[in-house]
Amino acid sequence: MNWRILAIIIILALGILDLSLTYLYVAKYKKWQPEKPYKLIELNPLLVFLWNNLGLIFGTLVGGAIILSLQYIIAKGAHWFIVLLLFCVLIFLMFNHYKNITLLNQLIIKYPSGHLPVETFGNVIGNN
Repeated sequence: MNWRILAIIIILALGILDLSLTYLYVAKYKKWQPEKPYKLIELNPLLVFLWNNLGLIFGTLVGGAIILSLQYIIAKGAHWFIVLLLFCVLIFLMFNHYKNITLLNQLIIKYPSGHLPVETFGNVIGNN
């Protein structure tokens, strides 16, 4: 098997996992704090724009198609170093997802109502 085909499979699998974990994280966050704007939950401006205009599910599907298409183009035609760099970024994102989801679960357990105390967290936008 050619290294390029293997790279495409791995990059797209990690991309799908990244988008799935992002969706699960944002959906759980919005369920916990429904008034929190998407731009304060997610840093990807494309996904935030699509979620604001198309909703969470359809926006994720459209954004996923765009992001996965770009990842495919990079994995298929870019220099091997760029493909390796994309792989490293996707692995870094997996660690960030683990950290963020763990922290969110801890916050939900500690503050199930979604209200974060001002004394501890300051004035939080979207606080219940």
